[in-house]
Amino acid sequence: MGVVLDNVRNRDTSHVGAAVLSGPDPALDATDEKTPPSAHAASSDSDNASLEARNEKEVLENPDKVTSYAEAGVQKAEATALVWSRKAVYATYGWIWVCFFMLAFQSAIGNVLIFTAYADFQSAPAVATANILATIIGGVLKLPIAKVLNLWGRSEGLIISLIVYILGIIILAACNGPDSYAAGYVLYWIGYDALYVILDVFIADTSGMRNRAFAFGFVSTPFICTAFTGSLAATSFIKTSGWRWGYGAFAIIMPCVFLPLAIVFKFYQRKAKKLGIYKENPTNRTITESIVYYFHEFDVIGLFLLMSAFIIFLLPFSLQSNQRITYDSAAFICMIIIGFLLFPVFAAWERYGARKQFIQWDLLKNRTVLGACLCAACLNFGFGCWDLNYYYFVIVAYNLSLTNTGYMTQIYNVGSCFWSPIFGILVRYTKQFKYICLFFGIPLELLGAGLMIHFRGQEGSIGYLIMCQIFIAFAGGTLVIGNDMAVMAASDRINVPMMLSLIFMFSSLGSSIGSAVGTAIYSNTFPQALASALPESLKGNALAISNGGYLAQLAYPVGTPTRDAINYAWGYSQRYNSLAALCISLLIIPAVAIWKNYRVDKKQNKGVMI
Repeated sequence: MGVVLDNVRNRDTSHVGAAVLSGPDPALDATDEKTPPSAHAASSDSDNASLEARNEKEVLENPDKVTSYAEAGVQKAEATALVWSRKAVYATYGWIWVCFFMLAFQSAIGNVLIFTAYADFQSAPAVATANILATIIGGVLKLPIAKVLNLWGRSEGLIISLIVYILGIIILAACNGPDSYAAGYVLYWIGYDALYVILDVFIADTSGMRNRAFAFGFVSTPFICTAFTGSLAATSFIKTSGWRWGYGAFAIIMPCVFLPLAIVFKFYQRKAKKLGIYKENPTNRTITESIVYYFHEFDVIGLFLLMSAFIIFLLPFSLQSNQRITYDSAAFICMIIIGFLLFPVFAAWERYGARKQFIQWDLLKNRTVLGACLCAACLNFGFGCWDLNYYYFVIVAYNLSLTNTGYMTQIYNVGSCFWSPIFGILVRYTKQFKYICLFFGIPLELLGAGLMIHFRGQEGSIGYLIMCQIFIAFAGGTLVIGNDMAVMAASDRINVPMMLSLIFMFSSLGSSIGSAVGTAIYSNTFPQALASALPESLKGNALAISNGGYLAQLAYPVGTPTRDAINYAWGYSQRYNSLAALCISLLIIPAVAIWKNYRVDKKQNKGVMI
């Protein structure tokens, strides 16, 4: 939802539609730089049409021209698609897959290297602060990134994000203390999240609605490869050149990977310009006028309100997860209340105060968009809740090796990424996605979460636990892409980047709250369960065993009373985590049920598509 068009205010689109068909009007261009068609007439049959229907009408009426009222970034993307060949599209998709692969590969390596990077100062407050800031800021900055993609262009946004990403990697590679680590870590994750969003927008720009679910599933398949190769590569870096080169190498590699993608889009954009399909409109604004213009285009006040709402609302949960604050403290309660109240303030500003809304009002109140955001938040809440201590649980309760534990933690990634393209194929041939999510994805999610309540524990077979993970993985592969398809189907072409960013942001919201709830459940169940299961002579060791972490717990041999008590405590704690995940997952049912049953055989983009 990168920009708000005046045509949501129910005015006629026929005036400019005629103008587009008959040729550009210099007077119109001079007086109304980016005004959509609906601003020029009083009434029309399309007044009551939905946003996506008006977008389809524009595509059908002007299939060979860029949308006259769209922003520069959208026009550049349309112009590129109008001039490139189908072979170029397939080649570009292949390179986008490589970009996703390298992004996933570097992330998998970084997830291992990071523990070595801050081993000497991991208890420093700056480390916990960096983790909090990276999660929150990385989530909320996706919205202005989407706006940049629409106002300036996809290639421009990619280059800016790549610079931030590389800068973060360089600082991490050179860090010698907690302060430099914190700065590098935050910049790294801001750039990483931005690149991920931009690549998703590239996919949406270059695929038709019917094939888009498959395209999203296809570009997720690199995570199958990197799930097992990342840790091996990281180990090799640590043993040979050192962990610093594990980061530094990618500061050299990643520009070589991402810049060709920007060059391709720029090449076809220049070709469209030479053919007269795309024309740059010089603004001739002064510096002051440009500041005022972008102040309103970015809806700085609305952006500030929304980012403040998310930051203030999420911050106490992240602080609690890192033991920096407690649930019953005044600071926690005040931040939750203030953050929650800022959301309706933001909605009121967008409806009544903003000159150019940051999130289009038609979409902000759309039931499909609201349902998809709720579904994304609940999915990630449940995942964050049961996954928080999953690694420690399986390695201790089932006495697994580090390698097998790594395999267990990757079942979701591999399963969901394997199933996603299959779901995309189903969407292509059925031309709809709602009922696949409602009658396949949700039952699998609830079945997997529910069975984990029973099978988690030392008395349960690990095979049943793997079965539950597979159920949840296939459900996730269905519902995650289903959420993306829902918000894109409800939107027009212009607002797709903002819609994807909004889904990402609600996913961050759910993950943060889920992790906090998981932390609270663990701290209030594991120590007590351990103390109750230990023999009387060993009950005094309960706190030391609990605080000692999984390494201290693994030191007790399997079959001893202490180890049995530890395994019991893990199973007891994890059952409550699974129960919380199941309860919140029930909200997914109404969240998906309220979606409109969109057909995906409609036109949303112009030009040559997949």
